[in-house]
Amino acid sequence: MMKTSSFAGLFIWVAFVVTKLITTPIDTLQYVMMLLMFAYLVLVPLTLHLVQQKKNSFYRYAANLQPIAAVLAGVSFFLEQGTLAVILAVPWLITTIFIAIFGVTKVLQTWKKSKIYDVLIQLGLMYISIGGMWLVLHRSGIQVLHFSDVIVLLTSIHFHYAAFVTPITMAFLGKYLLTYAPSLKPWFTLLSYLVLLGPPFIAAGITFSETLPVLEFISVIEFVTPLIVFAILSLVYLVPRLEFSVRMLLSISFMSLLFSMSSAMIYGFAHLNETVILGIPLMVFFHGFVNTFGFTLFGLLGVTVLQEENTRPIKKNSISL
Repeated sequence: MMKTSSFAGLFIWVAFVVTKLITTPIDTLQYVMMLLMFAYLVLVPLTLHLVQQKKNSFYRYAANLQPIAAVLAGVSFFLEQGTLAVILAVPWLITTIFIAIFGVTKVLQTWKKSKIYDVLIQLGLMYISIGGMWLVLHRSGIQVLHFSDVIVLLTSIHFHYAAFVTPITMAFLGKYLLTYAPSLKPWFTLLSYLVLLGPPFIAAGITFSETLPVLEFISVIEFVTPLIVFAILSLVYLVPRLEFSVRMLLSISFMSLLFSMSSAMIYGFAHLNETVILGIPLMVFFHGFVNTFGFTLFGLLGVTVLQEENTRPIKKNSISL
């Protein structure tokens, strides 16, 4: 069901983008909305498909509500900030809460035997609700600390991409990686915990960026470094052993990650030195679009093919999480 929703969501997203281009003066905020809608309509259902547990009530609630909530959130982006925009955004918040509760139930079911792959999935499922909350805050127009409208919406993106899709994708790829290189398990465990610590650490860094810019830079390094290391390890130990189609998908994904995360490091370093190398508008292009359509989309497609078309490193035993 979620694959069908993702496929249909792609067409709805194209219609959303075309309508935006026709009816709205395009600026950085509008591009951020486009990236966020791509997550709502395409990436979230693809990710939910990977972790599906149809017997879980909260998973079913989230899966059933996701298409409607995503469309309503898209409609809210055509309205002025205020009560009506919030009303239309709330169903997406509810969807993310259902996903988060689904994550909590997975913890309760498996906490005694949870492995690092489970932890990545469970916390990723929980983090997304923070992104739903920031969407509602943005549509309300309420001033949040010193944040601009763009930063508020980028925070919502952060908790959909970096905090939700990334750790869940890493969980699946990590298990395949360790079937070929089991000696990397301690390193993979360390990298995983650093990635899970990253989203709230970066949020704290952004919050105190005006008074303590070094904290923002450290938080970016803390999150970006383990992802870069994971990408390099996967390119060396995993990707060459896969079938051609998956190899291409994951190669594009990891090479895009190396580019997008490098731009994030440049942005953080420039902000630390109070210079502008990549401002927010350029970051949306260099980091946002490459991360969305390169790393995230191709990574999810690669994992989906590995899971569903039986192109697994070990074919005698189905690998599932």
